[in-house]
Amino acid sequence: MNLLPNSGIDDGTGKDERTGKFLPGNSCRKPGARHKVSRRAIETASDHAQTAMTMLVGKMMAGDIRAAEILLKYGVDAFLPKNRTVELPEMPENPTSEELAKTVLQAAWSGDISPDEAKQLLEAIMVGKGIVEDAELLRRVEQLEAAKR
Repeated sequence: MNLLPNSGIDDGTGKDERTGKFLPGNSCRKPGARHKVSRRAIETASDHAQTAMTMLVGKMMAGDIRAAEILLKYGVDAFLPKNRTVELPEMPENPTSEELAKTVLQAAWSGDISPDEAKQLLEAIMVGKGIVEDAELLRRVEQLEAAKR
């Protein structure tokens, strides 16, 4: 029987392999779990969020550029819908990828859509263009093979 104090040998679970007790710096809390102090801090911040937003808006209206930056970076983005439907201006019947891209860029420049929305739309246009080009190449190859026979 070993009567020495806790040896500190980790068994891979954060516990001493001999005693089964948690070693210093380890606990039974799962990673990412909130403890009482952090839960209370989040609740307090949530309770005062509206007051903080009102104060920031007031400072921004008084000309404080830093308050405007904070509102735009943290405040406004949190309230904007993340996957909203974007309406673009009238388009021709079968627009080309170039026409679509120009329309998206114009909407972003005029402020109708956010830069992130424009980026997502442009990426979707590029993927669609690749699919159409692949289908066109496949059709041409099939035509060449049919003509070869």
